[in-house]
Amino acid sequence: MTAPLRNAEAILHCAGCAGRNHGVCGSLSDRTLARVAQRARTISVAANDRLCEEDVSCHHIALVQSGMLRMQSHSLAGRRKITGLVVPGDSIGQIIRGTRDTAIEAVIDTRLCLFESANFAQLIEQEPELRRALCHQAENWTEKARRLSLLLGAYGPASRLRALLLLAPSIMPWKALPDGGGVLTMLLPRQDIADLIATTQETVSRSLHQFQKDGLIDILNARQFRLNDLEALSEGLEEILHQ
Repeated sequence: MTAPLRNAEAILHCAGCAGRNHGVCGSLSDRTLARVAQRARTISVAANDRLCEEDVSCHHIALVQSGMLRMQSHSLAGRRKITGLVVPGDSIGQIIRGTRDTAIEAVIDTRLCLFESANFAQLIEQEPELRRALCHQAENWTEKARRLSLLLGAYGPASRLRALLLLAPSIMPWKALPDGGGVLTMLLPRQDIADLIATTQETVSRSLHQFQKDGLIDILNARQFRLNDLEALSEGLEEILHQ
C-alpha cells in the first residue's frame, strides 16, 4: 500500500474519534496524525478494568479515543486517592523507564490507541508537533494537579463538590437549557466522587441533597443532575473556576 493511501486510511480512522479535536491529537496536523495513527492499534478497556498497575513499570503509551479513566494511588492505610481524570485526547503511559506511583483504571468503557513505548519514543523524536503537544499536555497536567491541590487544601467538602459539578461539563455529557442552567450526566460513581474530592460517599450524598433543598440543583437520578443556579453554585469558588 502506498504512503498516500496509508495516510488516507489513518485520517479516516481518526475522523470519528472523540479525541481528534482535543488534547494531544487536537494539536496535530493531518500529516502528523496519520503517522501516529499508523503505529497504533485500537483496544477497548471495560469499566473498572486496570490498564497500568501502581508501583510497577508500564510499557505502553495510549491516546484516549473515547471514555474516561482515573489515575489513583493508595495510602499506607489503604485509602484510595484519585489524582486525576483522563479524557479523550489525553495521553497516558510511560516513556521513561521506572515505576509509576499511580494506577490507571477505566471509569467507563473506554477505547484507546495503544503504542509500544519504544515505537512512541521514535515518533516523538521524528515529529516536532507531537513533542510540542506532549509538552503542552504536561503543562496542563501540572496546572490540573495544582488546582486540585488548592481545592483540597483550601475548601471544605461541600465546596469541593460544587466545584466538581461546575467543572464536570467540560469533560462529561452536558445539555445546556434555555434558562442558563443545564443537565449534567455524572460519569463518576459516588465512591469515585468521594475519592477525588477527599471525602466520603455519605458526605457527597448529604451535600447533594442539601444543594437540592437550597434550589441549586435537582437530582434527576443517581447520575443526572439539573444545575439550576450556576452563579450561586460558583459563589466563593472564583479562584478555582476562573484559572
